[in-house]
Amino acid sequence: MTKRNIHVACSCAILLLCGAATLRAQSRPAPHVAPSGRVTTSVTFDGRVLRGGGWFTGTPSHSGPSRMTIDYGQPHARGRAIFGGLVPLGEVWRLGANWATSLTLDVPVRLGELAVPRGSYTLFLVPHEDGGELIVSEQTRQWGTDYDPTRDFGRASLRRRELGESFESLTITLEPVFPQETDGVPEGTLRIAWGRVEYSTDWRMIWP
Repeated sequence: MTKRNIHVACSCAILLLCGAATLRAQSRPAPHVAPSGRVTTSVTFDGRVLRGGGWFTGTPSHSGPSRMTIDYGQPHARGRAIFGGLVPLGEVWRLGANWATSLTLDVPVRLGELAVPRGSYTLFLVPHEDGGELIVSEQTRQWGTDYDPTRDFGRASLRRRELGESFESLTITLEPVFPQETDGVPEGTLRIAWGRVEYSTDWRMIWP
């Protein structure tokens, strides 16, 4: 075989390999982003409630820290109108996506005027034009649309305000007041923002 023939054969082989690699690349499906993610917001306290009453303060390795945590599926607007559109007013809404939105309390907390003991709960939202209601349910670990009104622990009233900017993604935050007042009890605000609307209520640790 001449040098010219060898060169042509090598060139053809390279082209065939490149073509096969291109075909393999084209046949592999590209990754896609999921329509919603999972988000956790929490407030951490410096100790734990003792069984007989009182508060044990120490390092996290000794006392465990205590937390107030909300875990929720985070949907995105994607050009859709939210409250009054995608989320009907006056109806119970799952407050998230996919699995139910959970509230876990290591300490008793007051949400608005509703006193909630330590434990695990599910949260739902009833939005209105002039406010809203946060439903605390004793049903847990269910799909977000599986709402059972017979399992309601109670409801907390929510404030509503229009926002100057639009939130593309549902955003729930637990904001503590910091620094805390001397001898004061931990407290803060629970905020639910999506689109151009925010619902909120105050929270406060229940302390003797």
